[in-house]
Amino acid sequence: MSLAKLALVFLAAHAATAVFYLLDRAPGTAAALLGLPLDDAWIHLVYARSLAALQGFAYNPGQLETGSTSPLWAALLVPATWVARAFGISVVLPVKVTGILAGVGASVAAARVARHLGLGLAIELAAGLAIAVDPALAFAQVSGMEVMLASGIALWALADFLADRLQTSALSAGLAPLARPELVLLTLPLLALVEWRLHRRRSPWSLRLAALAPVCLSVGGWVLYCWLVSGHPLPSTFYAKFSSRADYFSHNVAALLGQVLPAWPWFAYGAGFVLWAVGAVVLFRRGGWLVASFPVAYLLAVAGSQYFSQPLPFYWQRYWLPALPAVLLGVAVGSVQVLVWAWQRRRQAWGPVYGIAAAVLVMGSLARLPSALRRSADLYAWNCQNIEELNVEMAKWLREHTASGEVIAVSDAGAARYFADRPIFDILGLNNHRYLHRERRSAPDLGAIRLVSAFPAFVPSLRDSPAWRPVHRVATEHLTICDCPQSEIVAYRRTDAAE
Repeated sequence: MSLAKLALVFLAAHAATAVFYLLDRAPGTAAALLGLPLDDAWIHLVYARSLAALQGFAYNPGQLETGSTSPLWAALLVPATWVARAFGISVVLPVKVTGILAGVGASVAAARVARHLGLGLAIELAAGLAIAVDPALAFAQVSGMEVMLASGIALWALADFLADRLQTSALSAGLAPLARPELVLLTLPLLALVEWRLHRRRSPWSLRLAALAPVCLSVGGWVLYCWLVSGHPLPSTFYAKFSSRADYFSHNVAALLGQVLPAWPWFAYGAGFVLWAVGAVVLFRRGGWLVASFPVAYLLAVAGSQYFSQPLPFYWQRYWLPALPAVLLGVAVGSVQVLVWAWQRRRQAWGPVYGIAAAVLVMGSLARLPSALRRSADLYAWNCQNIEELNVEMAKWLREHTASGEVIAVSDAGAARYFADRPIFDILGLNNHRYLHRERRSAPDLGAIRLVSAFPAFVPSLRDSPAWRPVHRVATEHLTICDCPQSEIVAYRRTDAAE
């Protein structure tokens, strides 16, 4: 089957799971269709809107920032903003279509990896379809976040390398860190292998330098941009979130093995661990050692990047998910190989036992998939409902009850900036590098701020101060985004400020 036909099969599968999620009405509303499940998705759209208006990576008008974790994803969302503007519709649906197409790209990339390793059509189909129906990835593809882009570009780089398309592999590897910064772990070894292969072929220096050009232009350009804007070489998100400690790493690895992997339905009853291990052995023997080792290295790197207090909610799990398609490729390889191994021994004395054991192992990895899809779709709908009830509603109130140009301080900086259309002071510093790189223990500089919109637990000094009074509240009765004190956002105004 040609890759074009495979792409159509995968498009149908991704579209089907997307429709299943978008039509979920667990909260009794159409929030799954009309909303996004994280406020961070609106941050991407703030930057995409600025790029579409030729204002660069601006957060507030004329305010260049380095708060985009995935500048490549923000750039890919620019057409979605154009479509929304041209047809006078919400940007949400075009964004979700973009995510679905990125998901299809990840499935095709996994199939290409299997094809170039000579693993057969069954594994190509199994890997691509597993990516399409995985609950966490189905959630991610319609989340407005960069997960599917990051995983797809990583697999695409590996597939091109296996196909000996070294220049295009180097291009994908160079772009990968702009999709997720952790993918630099793939970029560096892959570029080293490309250079080594060109060296062994005695390729001219011009060709070898051309292979390095994409990463120099992409990563080097982004580092230069960050330096010129903020005086620091990395995005604000790194300085705000990165916290590597030995006890954090051990905690996160324990959470990964004890909570994250078992929560993925393929690992039910331990079946996925066995199949993934079998698949890894097969990949190593076929020359796909980098394909097998990449997800392990990525997961360990993420475990060492910051403290994950709640590894299961999508807000946190999204950091792990770019490795999942590569994991599913390994599981698919293991599943097919186990079944083939049992089939080849069907006429032996123990043949029936082998067949039953193989069937039980593979079916064990699929047993929880239907129920997991339903729970994930319900959670997706509720997460969208939460963001609509909290962030979007408060942003619309701010737009209607503040003067044009009034600066508003917020704790969640996505929907507030996108919908309120007011200058926003991000008190967490992710989109405010001037504040972020001050003394971290100092209080926010609210001297010129008359209005603050935040979770009360984030600003106890305002909540308990007579100098500030609450003027508006929005709340959700069923918070599902995380187990945290974020079920209410309150707008506080200085007591000496005019209404």
